[in-house]
Amino acid sequence: MKIEKLILGYFAVNCYIVELKDLKVLIDPGADFNTLQEFLISNNTRPDLIINTHGHYDHIGAVPETVEEYGINFYIDREEEQIVIDPEKNCSSILGQNTLSLKTYNLINGADKKYFNRFGIEIIKTPGHTPGSIIIKIEKKLFTGDLLFKGAIGRTDLPGGSLSDIKSSLSKLNRFDKDLEVFPGHGPGTGLKNEFETNPYMTGDFLDE
Repeated sequence: MKIEKLILGYFAVNCYIVELKDLKVLIDPGADFNTLQEFLISNNTRPDLIINTHGHYDHIGAVPETVEEYGINFYIDREEEQIVIDPEKNCSSILGQNTLSLKTYNLINGADKKYFNRFGIEIIKTPGHTPGSIIIKIEKKLFTGDLLFKGAIGRTDLPGGSLSDIKSSLSKLNRFDKDLEVFPGHGPGTGLKNEFETNPYMTGDFLDE
């Protein structure tokens, strides 16, 4: 597996291009299509599909152009449909950007999960930052979107956010091996063991409040 990381847009979203043996997955293409396309062209890389961890504008802004340019499918959790079609909920209108309402998307279902599993891709539902936030596990890598950052967690004060839900979702991370590498939606990478040991939001005190 090969992972390339791009930091895209005003909000510095981490976009990941994950090259597996028979599949190239684009995770969270951000909101800067020109920079993304320049990278893909210069590296002779063509993604096979897009999976988004959630539907906020800074993570999906480049989706329409990427889907059109490469003729690929875009996947997101079904609970995010309300986010990607609503400029207020996906924050494109709040941020003063052109209002964004996606027209073409695939809502992840059981058949999709089985398809992803064939390539070693596991989709885990982790609501809290948004109702349909997911994290993506591939081998020893965990792509956490805006659930978990190095030393922090995602905010819950945007439309659809829930503090109780994000606590429950963070608790799900206990079932994973602590040696997993963490690839968050913003900021530097980290390790799951490090976050359990140093992140104040991963302690029992916070999760049990």
